[in-house]
Amino acid sequence: METDAQYSSSTSTYINDIEAHWFPEMILRWGFYPLALAATLSYIIFEVHGHFGTLGSAYPTYLGVLILLMVGLERLHPLRREWGMTTRKFLIRDLPMLVINGAAIGLTSWLINWLSVHADAEPLITLPTPWWLQAFILLVAFDFMWYWFHRFSHEGKGTIGKWLWKVHVLHHLPDGVYVFMHPAAHPLNGLVVRTLMMTPTILFGISPEAIFAAGVINGFQGIVSHFNVDSRAGWFNYLFMGTELHRFHHSANVDEAKNYAATFSFWDRLFGTYRLPGTAPEHLGVSNRSDYPDDKQWSKLMTLPFTRQP
Repeated sequence: METDAQYSSSTSTYINDIEAHWFPEMILRWGFYPLALAATLSYIIFEVHGHFGTLGSAYPTYLGVLILLMVGLERLHPLRREWGMTTRKFLIRDLPMLVINGAAIGLTSWLINWLSVHADAEPLITLPTPWWLQAFILLVAFDFMWYWFHRFSHEGKGTIGKWLWKVHVLHHLPDGVYVFMHPAAHPLNGLVVRTLMMTPTILFGISPEAIFAAGVINGFQGIVSHFNVDSRAGWFNYLFMGTELHRFHHSANVDEAKNYAATFSFWDRLFGTYRLPGTAPEHLGVSNRSDYPDDKQWSKLMTLPFTRQP
């Protein structure tokens, strides 16, 4: 029969074992998103105030540290191991997509900047200062346009709606989510996204600091939204598109695959497409995956928007 001392010792060991596993998981689950968001906002403030020299000069370091940290956490504490990145996926799909879409986005940005300079047009509206208010207005404007374009790409009917889905569907073909899966998309989709992001910067008089801040926050949201870790935003979900909200957007169940905004969740709440039925969907991707080319069929993937496929 177990004595009081033995019982106390075994209970203490049990509690310590729970704490050893519970606390890191709880910190990662509830602490990662607010801490990473706070670090990103702090980085932006340091950049704007010139602590790193020329505006944006430390961005590669910030981005590299963030991505390395998140990839490491995905390896150590994946939400679903079967959703994670493999060497094959990275080399066959993710890395080529990163190069192709990076080139498409870079070319689009250069072209829009070139047109805006040579058009020499005055902004329609000069936004009020300070820079952080301009950045907020810019993010809200972009997210509103993206919400409706994104929603129509999923739910649109007719010739245009079906074509936009074929442009967008490549991003939903993967049956998992992780940091380096984020660039998986057709370059036409990247072209449209970059155009939507840059249009408000041309129409409105916006400072370089505000444009930089809005771009960093939008990029941060894009990266954390595809994080294969049980990271939850808690009450931040009322304002931001947290990781678990976008994870449901990738659900193979079309009733769950909503949450169309990129940064602010209030657009989905306002227009009735907010979904958070649990921690994570049962399956990711599309229900009719066999109807589309696989990851190695590059010519078919790139020509998908111009075929008769669904």
